[in-house]
Amino acid sequence: MMNLETTAAIILLTVAAYIDWKEHRVPNWLTYSALLCGLAFHVMTGGVAGLGFSLLGAFAGLATLIVLYALGGMGAGDVKLMAATGAWIGATATLQGFVWIAMIGGAMGAYSIYRSGQWRERAAVAQAAGVNLMTLRPMQDGVENAPERILLPYGVPIAFGFYAYFLIGSLLG
Repeated sequence: MMNLETTAAIILLTVAAYIDWKEHRVPNWLTYSALLCGLAFHVMTGGVAGLGFSLLGAFAGLATLIVLYALGGMGAGDVKLMAATGAWIGATATLQGFVWIAMIGGAMGAYSIYRSGQWRERAAVAQAAGVNLMTLRPMQDGVENAPERILLPYGVPIAFGFYAYFLIGSLLG
């Protein structure tokens, strides 16, 4: 049987994935209200310790994607979605769910590249992105004749990654 925190996270993730798929954005009204509701829920059910649990979860969610956002690799809505989900389910579940998210997001990205038919061009961009990540430069810096970016609604792999975590569990042990 699912607890209320998991149920709330699943509803949040489902709505966010749907909107992101349709509009290529995760709206602030959804992420901020979910974050505040998660914090309030944990304060009401656990007091100060509940607030700490929820804040640590939100911080863990934020930390998973903030560097990629800062380098131009994804939108702020995805980062805020991770923080809001973390506020509901806590740091441990957020970090363990992120392992699933990374695998599913990687698979979706590889499929998008396959469909674009631009393997060589994308490999050059990936190589430059790796160098940029190591030097903390924005993703498109130093990439000559880069193909147009493929927009991946990352709210979808975030949702499916957490669904996999909720159904199957941790890959970390």
